[in-house]
Amino acid sequence: MLRRLLNNSILIVLVGIFFLAMTVNPTSNVALAIEPPIEENSRYVIQSFENATFSFYTNPSEITRGVNDLNLTMKFCYENNTLIPDSTVYYNISNTFSENIFEETVWVNTTDEFNRTVPWQTFNGQDGGVFTVKAVANSTTTTTYNATASFTLIVLPFGQVRMFFPSNPAFLTRYQDNQVSCRINNVGGTTVTNVTVTNEITKTGTDGSMTRSHSIQNIEIAEGAFYDGIISFYPDDYLFQKHSFTITFRTIDDPDTPRVYLSDPLEIIVEPDLVIDSFQLPISVNMGEDYVITYQIINNENETLYVVPEIHCDQIIFEGIEDVSVGIAGGRHNNYIYGVPQIDGTHPLSFSIDLEWITVSETKWYTILLFTQFQAVSVIPVESSPIIFQPIIFYSIFFVSLIIGLAYYSRDIILGIARRVRTTSSRIFPEVSYPLETVILDGSNIAWEEKSLSNKPQINNIEAMINRLSRANFKKIVTVADAALRYQIDEQKRLDRLVKEGAMKMLPARVDGDKFILRLAEEENAMIVSNDMFKEFRETAPWIDERRIPYTILDGEVYLHPTSVSPSSEIEKENNREKDN
Repeated sequence: MLRRLLNNSILIVLVGIFFLAMTVNPTSNVALAIEPPIEENSRYVIQSFENATFSFYTNPSEITRGVNDLNLTMKFCYENNTLIPDSTVYYNISNTFSENIFEETVWVNTTDEFNRTVPWQTFNGQDGGVFTVKAVANSTTTTTYNATASFTLIVLPFGQVRMFFPSNPAFLTRYQDNQVSCRINNVGGTTVTNVTVTNEITKTGTDGSMTRSHSIQNIEIAEGAFYDGIISFYPDDYLFQKHSFTITFRTIDDPDTPRVYLSDPLEIIVEPDLVIDSFQLPISVNMGEDYVITYQIINNENETLYVVPEIHCDQIIFEGIEDVSVGIAGGRHNNYIYGVPQIDGTHPLSFSIDLEWITVSETKWYTILLFTQFQAVSVIPVESSPIIFQPIIFYSIFFVSLIIGLAYYSRDIILGIARRVRTTSSRIFPEVSYPLETVILDGSNIAWEEKSLSNKPQINNIEAMINRLSRANFKKIVTVADAALRYQIDEQKRLDRLVKEGAMKMLPARVDGDKFILRLAEEENAMIVSNDMFKEFRETAPWIDERRIPYTILDGEVYLHPTSVSPSSEIEKENNREKDN
């Protein structure tokens, strides 16, 4: 009993010494808080004490609603001006009414200044004045440090509109009225009035006549709202053109000043009257003979047009075909493509034909004339004559018959081996199942995952991913990509084909692809295939790690992984790698 009492007394004394040490900082002349900041929904709550110097300034000091972002520059240090080590920094901004209007948590190297951007939407509805920034640095090696700073900001009211086209490019039909939907968004900080779509200010592309009409005049759009309208086109000729329109409007803050905005460019395609009448892909060819593809084209235009045949086959060589345009004059034409077999056996072959456009700026555009056709071609060896009594043929038939007989009577053994191989393979690469039936593909992220030899994103990655997911348990597959991908991709015409077939959706210019993907996934209750961690959106979309499907593309083969089980550690490792680089 005495020994137990003595041990308990020693333990109490040690605990007291430990807590006393925690209240004293031998390297600083200020008393620090013992308790760490309260954690609530993974956000640090600002305490009432302050024990750090917080260098802070803004740029600019005057911003306009709907136009300007606010740039913040911050720096943490001890009261004796020594620098605080790397930390997780949480900060928020409150307005003159002490209402929290913006907050963010970032991992920063606090031994230097760090810059953050507050988007212009934060200050919509704000009248300006004195804003307060509260911040807390939670270092992994030191106690938590808090700081507060204030700044004066002038927020000027302004209206800003944006006009874009949901279906872009638009494929129109000649000699008919074609209606193209447009949307005008009020992205500014005040109501806009007298919104009118006026004259067509720019038009580029091929020559061709087209009548245009619209009835968007004197529309009023509240802050954050939008207006859906129609613009009609009546084309008399085939063409490829880009059209932009002038939008004039006024604001309720400044009703006497007209403002002008240029719409997003609308791509219009009116296809020429040129069709594939028929085609032939032979199913076999003798070794040493030419494999001949025949296709008939009817050109109902009064001028020569150009088509691009595209053929893929590993063991039949087609010389002079790759990316070569073939001129087709008016009328009906029979065209022939010759290939030389390289090895006997059965080989897969794909064949498609595109119409090639060349705009005034020499930019090429491709329209699908014949969708990809697949054919298994048998190349028959020259030796395969019916004289079966020749020695080589006789012994070949004998040994093949012997192997077939052995395989037949040993089929149970072979089937057992095959079952063990399949079982082993399933243990090595188990099929991953996911809880939702809809999946959103981050097309830009997937295209850049395995770049081409010319260091460009690959369309093969997207097609391989779509094919892989079609074999999984998903009933709906939606592929979304940024507008810039069309001008970066290695094979533009294949991307355009996916867009036209409806297998892929290109977002309008200046639309944040990550935000759209997350919003669509939430609305559709869908999984997301992307290697992007979406770090900046985890506050507003805490479900990312439950739905994000990582993947690997190796030599064109797609491997899907389970959803992340430890996202926080993954993000921390990624941030550490970025700091080391």
